[in-house]
Amino acid sequence: MSEDRLFEQLKREVDLLGRALGKAIRTLSGQRVFELEEEVRELTKALRQSYSEATRQQLLSIVRGLSLAEAENMIRAFSTYFHLVNLAEERHRVRVNREREKKSTPQAPRGESFLALVGQLKRQGLSYEQAVDVLSRLRLHLTFTAHPTETRRRTQRYHISEIEKLLDAAEREGPEDSAQENHAEAPPLIADANSQLDARVALLWGTSELRKSRPSVEDEVKGGLFYTTYTLWQAIPRLVDGLESALEAHYGLRPDLSPPLVFRSWIGGDRDGNPNVVPEVTSWAQNYARETALRKFVEDVDGLIRDLSLSEERITISRELRLALEDHARRLALPERFQGEPYRQFGMGLRYKLRALLGEQTGPGYSSTHEFIGDLRKAEASLNQLGLKEISRVSVRPLRLNAEAFGLELVSLDLREESRALTEAVAELLKTAGVHEHYVGLEPLQREALLTQELATARPLAPVGYRPQTKALQTALEALRNWRARGAHVVSMTHHPSDLLEVLLLAREVGLYRPGRALPFDVVPLFETLGDLENAPEVVARLLDNPVFMAHVQGRGGLEVMIGYSDSNKDAGFLAANWALYRAQEAITATAKSRGVQVYYFHGRGTSTARGGGTAGRAIASLPPGTVGSRMRLTEQGEALADRYAHPDLAYRNLEQMLYHTALASARDLYGQAEPLREAWREAMTRAARRSTEVYRELLLRPGFFEFYEQLTPIREIGALNIASRPVYRSGRVREIKDLRAIPWVMSWTQVRLLIPGWYGLAEGLEEIPLSLRREMFAQWPFFATTLDSAAIALAKADLGIAREYLRLVEPSLAERFFPSIARAFEKTRAILEETFQNTLLFNHPVLARQTELRNPYVDPISLVQVELLERYRRTPPEAPERKGLERALMLSLLGIAAGLRNAG
Repeated sequence: MSEDRLFEQLKREVDLLGRALGKAIRTLSGQRVFELEEEVRELTKALRQSYSEATRQQLLSIVRGLSLAEAENMIRAFSTYFHLVNLAEERHRVRVNREREKKSTPQAPRGESFLALVGQLKRQGLSYEQAVDVLSRLRLHLTFTAHPTETRRRTQRYHISEIEKLLDAAEREGPEDSAQENHAEAPPLIADANSQLDARVALLWGTSELRKSRPSVEDEVKGGLFYTTYTLWQAIPRLVDGLESALEAHYGLRPDLSPPLVFRSWIGGDRDGNPNVVPEVTSWAQNYARETALRKFVEDVDGLIRDLSLSEERITISRELRLALEDHARRLALPERFQGEPYRQFGMGLRYKLRALLGEQTGPGYSSTHEFIGDLRKAEASLNQLGLKEISRVSVRPLRLNAEAFGLELVSLDLREESRALTEAVAELLKTAGVHEHYVGLEPLQREALLTQELATARPLAPVGYRPQTKALQTALEALRNWRARGAHVVSMTHHPSDLLEVLLLAREVGLYRPGRALPFDVVPLFETLGDLENAPEVVARLLDNPVFMAHVQGRGGLEVMIGYSDSNKDAGFLAANWALYRAQEAITATAKSRGVQVYYFHGRGTSTARGGGTAGRAIASLPPGTVGSRMRLTEQGEALADRYAHPDLAYRNLEQMLYHTALASARDLYGQAEPLREAWREAMTRAARRSTEVYRELLLRPGFFEFYEQLTPIREIGALNIASRPVYRSGRVREIKDLRAIPWVMSWTQVRLLIPGWYGLAEGLEEIPLSLRREMFAQWPFFATTLDSAAIALAKADLGIAREYLRLVEPSLAERFFPSIARAFEKTRAILEETFQNTLLFNHPVLARQTELRNPYVDPISLVQVELLERYRRTPPEAPERKGLERALMLSLLGIAAGLRNAG
């Protein structure tokens, strides 16, 4: 089927869903609400097609005349429409992906596919053994984090999922049969497919979008890990099979690969600035993940028991499996009904040991994931020896591959804490033991020397029975004691080597550290601000020159370093932050290499372009040569999880694209010889970044800017929105940008359609680079191209016309002082990017360009209503009875714009 016909199918589904929503609105909210929504929709579409001040005034007059109930219903109508359109677009992506995959061949592979990857490796001269080596070593660690960017309630997601099932069923029946009655499968009282769809859309319309309270960390854990045993569980075996098939297609030989993906989580272990992540929550989070994994493995083993009904009357099993069965029989009570059916008996042994870990069965459980994988390999080998390789491949192997990817813990849980909290905890320990009275007052080098000396021994500092006096020490020690699913201990706001040595000292207190040995987990510095990124190579050098920390690094097989995209952007602006991240990776890698240490990078990327967002694959391809190696970590946050992993096919394609670019970068670092960066490019970027930072900081430091920002954007109102367990502000009420968290900073600018963090200062920076050189860099340097491409996406999502509507919230003197210069900068940045591209902003993203054009008329009404609500809300006294209703409607507008732009921040 052609992609034009697939697009027609998308339009039919959008029309079907739109009509169902219209029916729901009329039924539950009345004809007046429906007619009002239709009138506003027509006016906004007309305004987009041909601007008319009269049309604008007519539209604003309607919005200003809305009652509170009408305003809320207006927002809900357009927001719900976006949720349904987002679903239809996801389904369209799935259909397009499947169609393109059908046409892919080794000679003409689909772009960014495994066939294309292996073909590229072969063209680069890699032998079969070398290609297998690259893919066998490759490990991409995806780390789920809880940030306020998934704005939908789980109840909404459930209804949307049910709507998708109905659309799937209708698509299978075909357009002619989709409306036919199917009494056998239909729920009671709902006979045909259209009625079922209408009913489910009505349920969605009738469901509250707002959470009754701020979500707990437990809620975030459940939401974040949902995709592991849903779509990702299906994707892992397919990915491995896809890689092996691609190697076979190009080289004629098929290897036995392990999954190239590892799954980790911060949710429940990230304490930085979140007082709700207490040690008990950390313990609960890892227990919940483990139980989820075990129950999923039991479910899959039950499938093996059902399917592997092979009888000893027909087969002879291997000696190894016979011995394993005898071992199970001695220790476990196997059911008699499976006598003579060895694979079912073996499966029951697996089931007993898994359920023992759940506390549902007496007897011994698995001591490790390795033991469980070993049992599965025995079953595979036995079936293979019988010549039943296909049965082994389709039944046992997928279970074993998921065991290798997820393990019995499902995800390794990271701990993250801010360096100041660790310093406070260590200070109490040192004072209690009489080592030093005022550790906090020491200079960094003095702290480093003291800790190095102290860590030469194994003695704990606190006396037996000592109860911590500070919350910092109590939390640090209890979290380490409760931590079983150990990932890494990340130290945010790392400034000095002592920040990491403090983790070793705290670990020693709970028996996890021995002098001269490695901890059982990585200790990871997180460099976030521009200053910390610039100082990072020196900090790493001092860490690796420290004998205590070097012994730990050598024992761990390398050093993991995390670089943060959010705070560096907020601190220095878009262009300078990206260049600082690039240079830091280059310098840290060179520093570690000179000391014989392998560095593994952990990229703290967000979803917005201002926070490292954009196409993950292209971002990986643009990393400095020599910095990828065979292992890399990425964060997967909030709405990115829903966007990338809501459907098995989308999960597969997203992971395939990321692995394509990661594997090519890994092959380059392992077997290739990348050309050094041209000095002219380096000098040009340095000049551009310096100038860009000057312009960006001049705006933020200009007197009155913070007041302008708070009046223009809904930042204060975002703080009241129940979308995350983490507070918006770092410490109470603030009057400076630096005390605001990066995510709400970006989210607030996104709401008013300016997206300043994603482009401001870029034009002035690029002006420092002559046009011919700029175009050369764009054409030949992946990093530069990706950076400008990300800025173009931010500009394309911005809209000066809508942003101007928010100026009525701002004191006229402040509005006049700041907005005209911002508007000039916007137009200037657009012009200089198009000059560099020699094309339109989104020439490289035709689908996004089309989506943006189609979505804007539907986002605009929510924005206009939001302006009206903000004005009413801010002039209404806190004690006024209408205040609560205004807050509710305002919160809905924040969610609606996020849904419309498919990006909260």
